Amino acid sequence: MISIDIRADLKPLQKAFIALGAKQVPFANSLALNALAKGVVAVEKAEVGETFDTPTPFTQNAFRTEVATKSRPIAVVAAKDIQAEYLEPYVIGGPRSLGTKKGMLAPRNVSLNQYGNLTKGKLASLKGKPGVFIGPIVTRGGKRISGVWQRPVTARGGKRRAGAAAAPKSGLKLLIQFEDTTPTKKRFDFYGDAQRYLKANAAREYRVALQRAFATARR
Repeated sequence: MISIDIRADLKPLQKAFIALGAKQVPFANSLALNALAKGVVAVEKAEVGETFDTPTPFTQNAFRTEVATKSRPIAVVAAKDIQAEYLEPYVIGGPRSLGTKKGMLAPRNVSLNQYGNLTKGKLASLKGKPGVFIGPIVTRGGKRISGVWQRPVTARGGKRRAGAAAAPKSGLKLLIQFEDTTPTKKRFDFYGDAQRYLKANAAREYRVALQRAFATARR
């Protein structure tokens, strides 16, 4: 799991709060931790935009928080399960995640959406088209290429029509290639971004939280 526990680096500030002996300290503590967690999420979301070209809203909204309470003074920022699976290699390195796929889908001659990805259901829709098949072929040079292929088909008089006999392999069009996973080239500094944000903003958020807690205290 990609997560950060917003607690460890704030112990000096927390101890200073407790030393005040104020009844509102636990409340102020939770306010500060949750404000910091919200800020970390914003920073991580911005970093996604810098790490990936045209990331989808699904990827940009990858992060969730577990809020701190008066009795549990810990706030957690973590990537949601599905997003964490493919973000993790960009955080710690290693091969890109395949998820449930047997291989990476590399578009070659198909339209993509505004984010540069295959549209949802594209593979399924291609399967049902005449002249399209999924599998490997071996080129004249002996190279084996797996993917989604489209056969060129001809009718009488040389005109193309769907459902006719397949042409030689040289006329096949590769629509989507199936590739092995590859190591990531980019790095997403999830932990470093969070630590830098906490260091820069912790004292301010604790001051604001303490002022708010005292202002709302019953007298």
